[in-house]
Amino acid sequence: MSDKDRDKDSSGDDPLNNLFGMLFSLGGAQGGAQGQFPAGGIPIDGNMLSSFLGQIQGLMGQSGSASDVARQTAVSKVPTPDPSVTDEVARGTHDAFRLAELWLERVTEFTTTNEPQSLTRKDWATGSVDGWVELAQPIQANMSRTFTDSLSDQIPEEMRPFMSSMSAMMTNMSASLFGAQIGEALGTLSGSVLTGTDYNLPILDAPALIESNIAGASAELDLDHTQLRIFVACVELAKHSLFASTPWLAGHIRTAFAKYASNVEVDSSNIHDMMGNIDPQNLHAATEELRNGMFKPVSTEEGEQAKESLTRIVSAVAGWADVVAYNACEPLEQRDEIREALRRRTTMTSDSEDALSQLIGLDLTPTRLRDAAALFTYLESSEGAEARDAVFRHPDALPTTADLDDPLGYSERHTEQAQTEDDMDEALRRLLEEES
Repeated sequence: MSDKDRDKDSSGDDPLNNLFGMLFSLGGAQGGAQGQFPAGGIPIDGNMLSSFLGQIQGLMGQSGSASDVARQTAVSKVPTPDPSVTDEVARGTHDAFRLAELWLERVTEFTTTNEPQSLTRKDWATGSVDGWVELAQPIQANMSRTFTDSLSDQIPEEMRPFMSSMSAMMTNMSASLFGAQIGEALGTLSGSVLTGTDYNLPILDAPALIESNIAGASAELDLDHTQLRIFVACVELAKHSLFASTPWLAGHIRTAFAKYASNVEVDSSNIHDMMGNIDPQNLHAATEELRNGMFKPVSTEEGEQAKESLTRIVSAVAGWADVVAYNACEPLEQRDEIREALRRRTTMTSDSEDALSQLIGLDLTPTRLRDAAALFTYLESSEGAEARDAVFRHPDALPTTADLDDPLGYSERHTEQAQTEDDMDEALRRLLEEES
């Protein structure tokens, strides 16, 4: 087969070529076989491109920012019934948090002044949107940019004059798609979360309990409802106290997300498959292709390192709160059963959690929760509560993989690290003095 024949055969199998051929067809081009561009360049109405993509976006039934779309979608996905917060439920939440506050004062100096609240599932889902979108936005932006760049690199010359308008539409559409997927995940997850920090991230501004889910969990786990509510209130308040008392921690988490996002790559083969499946006669199917295929991140080696760092951070937050809440809840008869049930529950992932993980390319399950709890328990028993809490005094003090593997060596390793840094600072000081 000649090169010319090979090129001719392969052109019909190129999904991007097929897509642009389809767009030419929509614009009224004649004389070209499907998947082939007419010779000589045929005038195309640039507005047609925006119209085509706009039709797809319109079929999603939503428009606006990623947060707006996420909220709209989340509301439609919240499991029903979603009981309102009655006065009785609100009093129960208030009493649980008040008791948790008193008990936590005995075991840690970390505190928070934000007023706790009782939320419905809808309240949690819609209230969580901005926090999740903010954390995930760097990932969405990088993937959208990579997607558009990939498209631009392969666009035929005839289409290049219209690339700017097409890029703007693709950016808006990708934000809507991303928001819709986040909203769908949050809406579904609202049926199972117990607190505002179930994922160990600073998403909501104030401590919160989702009372209808706590009632369901207590029945499912065969635990006393009141004791479970008090225990999870302690866990929730402990995490908010940690974030409030270590302001750098929230920024550190966002930086880790951004670092991961900068190393995310788009699966170009997946894009090709998606483009090849778009049928202008069935835009509903095209919408589903875009929903399911546009955001499938592929991590790099640097991205994997950032993912490992995030896993350690969320495990450290979860492990610290686990230890502190357990100590605080000594008066509860079922504290051991509740602690173990919550640990098992934390490491189990639902379909919605899997969907959210696939969307952002990160599994935020604190897989090393038990190891982190063992580290904090050891520090507390050997050096006191101050040593346990001092792990969050600075990013350099956060547990490394080696620390989680070998908690007993934490103090020695970090003392040596601090000494090395002091020696380097001293050497630099002397060098500067000699030069001056």
